[in-house]
Amino acid sequence: MDDVYPIFLRLNARPVLIVGGGAVALRKAEGLLAAGALVTVVSLEFHPDFAALSAVQCITSAYETDCLALPGAARWAIVFAATNNESVNARIYADSVARGILCCRCDMPLAGDFIGPAVQRCGPVTLAVTSGGASPGLSGKLARQLTHSMDPVLIQQIQLSAGWRREVLQQVSDVELRRKLLQRLSGELMRDTLRKAGETEAEKLFQQWLTEAMNPSATLADPATEPRV
Repeated sequence: MDDVYPIFLRLNARPVLIVGGGAVALRKAEGLLAAGALVTVVSLEFHPDFAALSAVQCITSAYETDCLALPGAARWAIVFAATNNESVNARIYADSVARGILCCRCDMPLAGDFIGPAVQRCGPVTLAVTSGGASPGLSGKLARQLTHSMDPVLIQQIQLSAGWRREVLQQVSDVELRRKLLQRLSGELMRDTLRKAGETEAEKLFQQWLTEAMNPSATLADPATEPRV
């Protein structure tokens, strides 16, 4: 799949349309809700578990082109064609393209504008895996395996880095010193410090490095050559 460009969409408070009410649509709705999207589902029938998704607006209706411009609804950020009818999904896709709206064809991923990957979240880390539509089940299995194999110290380092990065951007004006400091914060020495000495010592090391970087005449070590703890 060398013709795709992976991205992570920010869908918080943005309207998303799913056409179809089966198990596939349910999974899409659950994932979109987790991302904060405003989800509307149009279908003649709904999977029973939709009853538990109170935040989803369910509209009992067959698909019509007017669904892409529902009264009072903002322009859809993205659309999912998730019916069990190939010709209907093709029509949803064509209608979306005509309106400049990106559409995922859940029945034929390579025929749509984007692919909905298998997603696993682990703290601040989001893993998205796709097999190009060859096997969604195996994509999900691989995503779960990758999540379970992640180093918990690496996750801890990422969580701390969010605050550290803000402080570095605010206090270190020299671009090159800032770059080197951010590299150090993501490096092995910081990870070893966390693993062996904990967050308190890691924070002390960060403050030491930050003070050094704030010195206009500072020369920071190359993270690749720093000794490990």
